[in-house]
Amino acid sequence: MAGLLCEREGGTALLRLNRPAARNAVNAEIMAALEEEVERLARDPDLRAVLLTGSGGEAFCAGGDLKWLQSFASAEEGMAVNGRMKGILSRLAALPVPVIAVLNGYALGGGTEIALACDIRVMEEHAFLSFRQARIGVMTGWGGGARLLRLVGHGRALELLATSREVGAREALAMGLANAAAPRGGGLEEGLRLAAEIAKGAPLAIRAIKRFLAAAAELPLKEALEMEGALFRPLWASGDHHEGVRAFIEKRGPAFKGS
Repeated sequence: MAGLLCEREGGTALLRLNRPAARNAVNAEIMAALEEEVERLARDPDLRAVLLTGSGGEAFCAGGDLKWLQSFASAEEGMAVNGRMKGILSRLAALPVPVIAVLNGYALGGGTEIALACDIRVMEEHAFLSFRQARIGVMTGWGGGARLLRLVGHGRALELLATSREVGAREALAMGLANAAAPRGGGLEEGLRLAAEIAKGAPLAIRAIKRFLAAAAELPLKEALEMEGALFRPLWASGDHHEGVRAFIEKRGPAFKGS
């Protein structure tokens, strides 16, 4: 059974972690498959959005497979496998289109770090997040701590990382860890709805928006404003902009071509 299932619906790619018996825990197979698929998607000019979810209805991802990870006994081996997964999630986060995590169940430990590497999170009502790393004597290592800090601030991040408590869908929504809550079994439908709304925008504009937001968070205001203007300029002369204006005047839907 493949550890990662990949489907396509128009410009939307759907990735599904597929080890339900192991609560979709990450092992060598999932890591390799995710790495390969992310690299392929990064080169896809027709891509509009990516959805990432888990198989089964219990877990989005239970983190790293501890039985597998225990085979890396030394600090050097642990750092190597940890660095590889951190790199994969960095490339997932850097995909040029919005990436939507659909938490169809709980996310534990490294599973929370996978969810936070995505741009948008949809949580089903029974789902929860729990940063369990401290309970097994480690801390976030796949980039989740840094992303959590930027999402919720120092005090909240420290609390969640140090207590390992469970954060349900409604609380995650209130604190900005989730963008939407959905009924049990309805997360994928909501994720696909969001992807469809995103696909209504001009492809060049959506990619420019994501690129800007990813960089601007780390820039001084003056530099962020300059970057915003630099990204705006080529969009103004693009065929998609002209098409969007014509479609508005003619009261019809635009036919964007990504050019």
